Amino acid sequence: MKSIAVIGAGIIGICSAYYLQKSGFKVTLIDHNEPGSMTSSGHACTFADYACVPVNSPTIFKDLPSMLLKQDGPLAIDFGYVLKNLPWAFSFLKNCRKDKVEYIASSLAHFLSHSRLSYDELFKEVEVSQYINNNETLYLYKTEKEYHAAKYSINLRKKNGVKIKELNAAEINELEPNIAPVYFCGLIFEGSRHTINPIKVSKNIFESFLQKGGSFLNKKITAINNTKIAIEIFSENNTFNFDNIIISAGSWSKELALMIGDKFPLDTERGYHVLFENNNKLINRPIGWSQSGFYIIQIEEGIRAAGTVEIAGLHKKANLKRLSMIEKEARKLLPKLGNMKSTWLGFRPTLPDAMPIIGQSEKNKKIFYAFGHQHLGWTLGAVTGKVIRDLVQGIKPNIAISAFNPNRFN
Repeated sequence: MKSIAVIGAGIIGICSAYYLQKSGFKVTLIDHNEPGSMTSSGHACTFADYACVPVNSPTIFKDLPSMLLKQDGPLAIDFGYVLKNLPWAFSFLKNCRKDKVEYIASSLAHFLSHSRLSYDELFKEVEVSQYINNNETLYLYKTEKEYHAAKYSINLRKKNGVKIKELNAAEINELEPNIAPVYFCGLIFEGSRHTINPIKVSKNIFESFLQKGGSFLNKKITAINNTKIAIEIFSENNTFNFDNIIISAGSWSKELALMIGDKFPLDTERGYHVLFENNNKLINRPIGWSQSGFYIIQIEEGIRAAGTVEIAGLHKKANLKRLSMIEKEARKLLPKLGNMKSTWLGFRPTLPDAMPIIGQSEKNKKIFYAFGHQHLGWTLGAVTGKVIRDLVQGIKPNIAISAFNPNRFN
């Protein structure tokens, strides 16, 4: 029986470990944090299979000055950080050309089209029904100008098969009467759903993995060494041998890949959330607010306002201006919000073309990668796990993943 290490216990790693263990491998999941406790826990809770349009945009050249100057907008860029990472920034801008954006959207849309069925299959085996809500996501535009500025991305979603229902202000008020009438119009992403407790969903999949015979090492990896017989993983004073390794450590995958000799232009999108104390049901579904780039969602803990994008790396302290902006705008949108309970900063792994890396290492055929899913990690957890299972078994996946080839940056 082949032994496999899956490094990184976010939703991508947990799902990959689950499917590999189910297929008869001896799997060890490794992370120095608790499974599902990092970026997989603090996001906007949507299964966003409609989110095929990348952050890269043909309009970004026009918007770039305000992103550099305004640190509390929906997308902010730390000028000093970008200066230190110019190759990544130039590659990102190259991928903002219209032809590139349409290729990215098409590639992501195809992958996303398999996400719901993959989770449906998984949720037949892992009991999480009490944490899943099928009320469809609503996305709001404050002004007519803002709505028309978004038409390119709306039409690109439609072109790639996303079903969208457009609503006027009266229809929105009927659906969500507690939302202040500060919007012009909105969209319903038909067929979308969300979770009210992402940690419980991750933990239940993880527990099922353990029940199937999987194991967990609560360790930090310090080195990886390839031998003729196996791959050695070093952690503090311990050494572990495995036949294969899956690296799915999110924003920390870059340093692990460097241990093997693979170099990737992986960076991070910093995302924030503010949690409010409300336990009364004020809203029925996730509600996106285009002006500020976040969602508000009723979860078991209260109401979470989560999202925005900040390019500033892993080490800079939380931007208090962004947290303040989220709180202020959330209260404008939902005046009955209670006291602020907590705040959070998380790190979405991002590559300059907004697509993940999924596949086999060119340097070492015993090693596979599954990281860089940006804001789609939660949505693509199950389908990525199934693809990794097939790749390790030497089976060609029945889903097109050539766009996510690890060698595309060479």
